[in-house]
Amino acid sequence: MLFKKLLVYICPLLTIIGLELLVNYLSLIYFLIVLIFIFLIIVLKYLIPEKFLSRDFWYLAILPLLLFLTTTAFLLLLSSNSVRNLIIFIFALFFGIYLENIFLFFYRPTLYQSNSQENISVLFCLLIFFLLAIDLNSFNVFLNIPIWILSLILTLIVTILVLQIFWSNKIKSNFKFLYLIIFDIVILEVFWVLAFLPTNFYVVSIIITIIFYLLWGIFKAQLTDKLNQKLVWRYLIISGILLFFIIITSNWI
Repeated sequence: MLFKKLLVYICPLLTIIGLELLVNYLSLIYFLIVLIFIFLIIVLKYLIPEKFLSRDFWYLAILPLLLFLTTTAFLLLLSSNSVRNLIIFIFALFFGIYLENIFLFFYRPTLYQSNSQENISVLFCLLIFFLLAIDLNSFNVFLNIPIWILSLILTLIVTILVLQIFWSNKIKSNFKFLYLIIFDIVILEVFWVLAFLPTNFYVVSIIITIIFYLLWGIFKAQLTDKLNQKLVWRYLIISGILLFFIIITSNWI
């Protein structure tokens, strides 16, 4: 038990070292990505007392793994060492918080705060989606990867994220897969439209992340029978203000 607790703090520090090596020794990038990825899986399996091939294990493990992959791709876009170091520190901080929450949930249930896993899952999903949007748009701009390939990647990861949120929020509605399909289609259409806008991919990524937040908020309320006019207006107003601010403050080519 003590080692599990120590691992919650040691693991983020080791990931900092691994990511620093990754961005400074690009000749070893593939080896280090695989090595760190396997290391994270081993740590998560040690902390999560579920069978390795079980649905519960992978629903809990998938978020930090996706955050690692999207963060790594984002780091490769950055040229400033100070910004890279900041992003690495933020990743390690979020990863540590996630591990701490898992530890409390399974081994210190009296200290676990109700709904914290649900809230952390939504936060991680938004962050992963934002980084994913940046990564995919940059791949299109810098590597000329066809947008249809990027669309497949986007649809796959969005599906995983939404299913994970369904699981963490214990949504068991018979219509959830229908909403998942609608969600994927809307996000995919927005991605295609934004890909042709005359602005940088950071702005595009923020816009599509706001739409992701809007859709998820309304869909979740509908699937949990909590949807009402006041809630819809709240999500629309918050998202509208954010979109308006982003649009008027962005440089359009």
